Amino acid sequence: MIVIVGAGPAGLAMAAELARRNLPHRIIERGQVGESWHHHYDRLRLHTLKQVSALPYLPMPPDYPNFPSRAQVLAYLQHYARNFDLRIDEGIDLRRADFVEGRWILTTSNGQTDASVLVMATGIWSAPARPRLPGEERFGGPILHSRDYRNPEPFCGQRVLVVGAGNSGAEIAVDLAEYGVETSIVVRSGVACVPRPRSASAMRAIAWLLRTLPAPLAARLLRRRDFRHVGLPLPPGSPLTHYPVVGYELPQAVAAGHITVYPGIEQLERGAVSFRDGRRAPFDAIILATGYRPALDPVAHLIDCDARGRPLLDRHWRSLSNPQLVCIGYTYPTTEGWLQAIGRVVRAAAQGVAAMFDVQAAGDREYSR
Repeated sequence: MIVIVGAGPAGLAMAAELARRNLPHRIIERGQVGESWHHHYDRLRLHTLKQVSALPYLPMPPDYPNFPSRAQVLAYLQHYARNFDLRIDEGIDLRRADFVEGRWILTTSNGQTDASVLVMATGIWSAPARPRLPGEERFGGPILHSRDYRNPEPFCGQRVLVVGAGNSGAEIAVDLAEYGVETSIVVRSGVACVPRPRSASAMRAIAWLLRTLPAPLAARLLRRRDFRHVGLPLPPGSPLTHYPVVGYELPQAVAAGHITVYPGIEQLERGAVSFRDGRRAPFDAIILATGYRPALDPVAHLIDCDARGRPLLDRHWRSLSNPQLVCIGYTYPTTEGWLQAIGRVVRAAAQGVAAMFDVQAAGDREYSR
């Protein structure tokens, strides 16, 4: 039995691929299908077109807009699970996984179970990266991670500082500013903004080119608009190494004077923040859009990771530490959306799992002679 941990997009797509290969599997999920999509902030919309964001073998509904909302994506994931009659055991939390004599022993909130292959598809949302800010114990106001942000209403009449200018940070800052909240954003190393895509065919073709071409040539093809004139310069280094912010809403809001840009934080004080350029400003709340780390705690004692905590994997997304451990959804491409890439990822992962089962079956046949 193959056990998939997580019933988000990666886990659901992997289950559908395994089902097409008649490989025995089940999904365990600590919450509900699409758990993280129940909790994302209200404004969230996909940054990739629905035509390239659907999971394998089931398009998104034709009445969905080009960039579906959080609620629409959640409804689609639930429909996907029902459509393929996926076996999902909800409310089961994997607490620890141990590899004993060629099999996985899984300790869960519902007791122990075992598996021949373990697929970790727990994503990143449950493991926010929460750096400590210098002097934060003196600040006095709320400091929350973007994971806990829902909408701007609780911040009405306040001065809010958003730390981090990725897609979440940019979108939350714009959300606050449009609501009339006095909003600022910390941008330490620059922002790479790209326009919203208009053509699914072009998205697929560009993603293929950027994966296929030599890195120096691919980097020259990537044109990032430079907004340094409003305080949002391009980040240093190759554009292939940066996750772009999709859409120009942030630079437009900055240019209109609705959002103030600051560099890195020097120190937090009582109700105020000092910045590295010498400026100081009062704030009532801080929102940390500082990203996430892979949620791999149950297997952390068995897996090798890089310096950023991402698992080291082969081309079939199998752990270099143990090929019977598959990890999907922890490495995000910088040149295409994760949902756009997920079909390719789970196909390669399912092929790797199927190959292991073929080897095992061949060994069993040889043993029985």
